Amino acid sequence: MNKFKRAAAAVMTAAMVLSLAACDEEAPITNSGASNSSAPSSAANAVTTTPLVTTTYDTDPDVIKAAEDAAAGLDNPDLKVTKRLKWMAWWDIDETTAAAEMFKKAYGIPTEGEDPSREGRIFEYINVAYGERYDKLATAIQSGDSPDLFPFEIRDFPYGVLKGRYQPIDEIIDLSTSKWDGARDVLDQFQLNGRYYCAIYEISFDSLLYYRKSVLEGAGLQDPRTLFENDEWTWDAFLDMAREFQKSGDNKFVIDGYNPENEFVVSTGTPIVSNVNGVITNNMYSPDVERAMDLLSTLQKENLRYPRHELNGWSVNPKAWAQGDILFDGNGGTWEFEGASGLHKYAEKFGWADDEICVVPYPRDPQADKYYHFMKQDALMWCKGSTNADGVAAWIDCNVTSSLDPAVRETSKQQAKDKNGWTDYNYDFIMSQTTLDGTSKLTPIFDFKNGLGSDIASADTADSNVEQLTKYVYIQGEQSYTQLREANFAVIDARINEINEAIKNI
Repeated sequence: MNKFKRAAAAVMTAAMVLSLAACDEEAPITNSGASNSSAPSSAANAVTTTPLVTTTYDTDPDVIKAAEDAAAGLDNPDLKVTKRLKWMAWWDIDETTAAAEMFKKAYGIPTEGEDPSREGRIFEYINVAYGERYDKLATAIQSGDSPDLFPFEIRDFPYGVLKGRYQPIDEIIDLSTSKWDGARDVLDQFQLNGRYYCAIYEISFDSLLYYRKSVLEGAGLQDPRTLFENDEWTWDAFLDMAREFQKSGDNKFVIDGYNPENEFVVSTGTPIVSNVNGVITNNMYSPDVERAMDLLSTLQKENLRYPRHELNGWSVNPKAWAQGDILFDGNGGTWEFEGASGLHKYAEKFGWADDEICVVPYPRDPQADKYYHFMKQDALMWCKGSTNADGVAAWIDCNVTSSLDPAVRETSKQQAKDKNGWTDYNYDFIMSQTTLDGTSKLTPIFDFKNGLGSDIASADTADSNVEQLTKYVYIQGEQSYTQLREANFAVIDARINEINEAIKNI
């Protein structure tokens, strides 16, 4: 589960605390949840609603006890941390986690810092607007007032490293120990010239498919979770389901989300841009990528995906999903469900049964050798110019140590359920598929196409060269992938060559 969330709103009648989640790495923040659609009809969901009430959430005592016991497994318990860590982001770090309690037990609560209102906290929070985040970080570094930590985003890797925003984390953390063995395959996909800039200790879903059980059953469709467990959840099964659902009524669509097209491409096992042993590789001519583009074109031509550009001002429409007009909400990971603005609000508002909202991964490419899935990396970047190396090393070690401890995992499970409204059915499934111990059916895969530089690869710019390759095929369909590739290959390939030359010199 994503550890970095702010505890916020509680539904008092359910005695359940929700969290305001970190923003999806791929979703444009300016359009977070905006919708012109009407709410689900009260006639179809005849339930009295209860307003949300702001409250404060404290760490579960069982989590505290487990975290304090697990502190014996820290690599460097003798580090001296006197300064609060400076955290720059567009969301605050949740200090009600096991990692935070372990930090307090081992290192105490730092007392030095510039913001007196943060007394008793581990972090000083430097809030930045999402669209200004990299400019603000660069300004802070140049002025000699660098933060210590910044969120990892795959859209800024490797470009952010080459622009001097981050420094190698393996200078202060020994990533060769057995503690990091489970994450080794993932870590290696993010190394540059033999150096590691991302201390990736956990992964989570970049995006999931959320569906309503009653909507699925009402359309006479098979449960995709059952198909997944039987290794039958493929593109073909997804397309069959999409076409059947489209027949179930007027204006029915199979999937909505800002970037589901990215998930389908990587399910082939071949991302558009990969990192192979520290060499950025252009796969635009791969038959796997071409096959994925054919699937995206089919979804567009048959009007199976929700056409948000035409119907909702380019915004996603979770209300239409709640109404049963969209089968799958594919807009994000666990944070899509959580919080005052998450899908769980509909369950509260309309009194849905606990098993109404279900999740399943994206379908696999039937021709792929494994079940590949895009994953989000729970990692933090050590900022260039940071003066609190001990604090950074201590915080990351607390995170990886707590994530590996069985007692911490078990007690944190209950806290996550209480805070965010997860059922065992969904929570246990998500955790089982995001482990790094080799037991998951899924193989983590990453696409670095948005990490080539904001001028050609930023997903913030709708018409950026790399984004055109998928988005124009999936959303608009005015040009084929072959045409888009021909128009954009030269500039993308030239940038990749520039980046590979620059990597040799870091």
